[in-house]
Amino acid sequence: MFPIVYEGDDRKMIHTIEMILSIDYETIKRLLKKHNVQSDAYHHFGAVVKKLNENLKQSHSEFVFTWLCSQGKGVWDAHLKVDLVKLLGKGKIVEADYLTVESSIKKFLYSQFGSTEYFNNHRLTRIDYKLDVVIPNKDHRKLLFHLYEKYTRIYFYKKKIKWGKDEEGNPMKYETSQYHKCQSTEFVIYSKEDERMAKREIVQPYEKDVIRYELRLKNEHLNSMKRNDSKGKGRPKKLKEYFKENLYKHYMINQITPIIRKGDYYKIHQAEKIIENSPLSRKRKEKLRAFLVDISNNGIDAPKKYLSKPTYRNYLKELEQLNINPILIPKNRKDFPSHMNNPFIIQ
Repeated sequence: MFPIVYEGDDRKMIHTIEMILSIDYETIKRLLKKHNVQSDAYHHFGAVVKKLNENLKQSHSEFVFTWLCSQGKGVWDAHLKVDLVKLLGKGKIVEADYLTVESSIKKFLYSQFGSTEYFNNHRLTRIDYKLDVVIPNKDHRKLLFHLYEKYTRIYFYKKKIKWGKDEEGNPMKYETSQYHKCQSTEFVIYSKEDERMAKREIVQPYEKDVIRYELRLKNEHLNSMKRNDSKGKGRPKKLKEYFKENLYKHYMINQITPIIRKGDYYKIHQAEKIIENSPLSRKRKEKLRAFLVDISNNGIDAPKKYLSKPTYRNYLKELEQLNINPILIPKNRKDFPSHMNNPFIIQ
């Protein structure tokens, strides 16, 4: 069994947020003037925003304007992205940090627009939840992603793909990464240290040996949750609402657990011992073993071809009750341990 380290607890909640602020045109002009950006000097407004961020990065690297656009009648939308980890200078961000985050964002808005009031009308358009787990052994981190390749290809419209995007929208695919996406949410698992090295960036102390489970709630999902009908929750698109720990846990458990699955990882002979010592019938034990072997050879979706949905779910539930993850560690790999803990735990 290899060591997995949780730094304090599992409430390492949020990484990045994006919001829209409604700003009057005169204030937008003052913002551009403050940063010596002349909008009429560029053929495309995208170049204006890019130049603004280049200048802004020197003093406020944790903030990025992803877009500025007119809504008519002298009102503009400022699309703002905030890296909360950079903003607070730490990897663990919890519900108790909300007031500090709000205060820091307001200080930034005051420095750029001369007022903190713009925060009051913000509309959250994206939030990235995360769980960071320290796995000191590099080979064990690689093993984990080897096992993840056998997980389900599609769950609730999230399709597993070979290439994903990082939080900045750049293509990402490392040996230690996996990406699931749909139109309203994205889920990515990756080695934070490997990502930094691939970008030739400095690995921060709180990123060393870290595997990150990151769930990105996009604008379409937030809009859906705002609805007051049967398809929504009546939840305002406000940062304070999505900073609640209970909501974080709800999303991480319900969106990620069905993909990652519960239970520790075993080689087949270890799993057989646990099954054999269980109170299940002989026939059930044999079927569970065959179920595990098929998944090991062909992936977790393979048994769906010949099992009914209720039977498939029951097998997974019985394995979960035995604390056996349905993905087995390859028995012929001498360099792999016979048992390792599942690092994805939300308490």
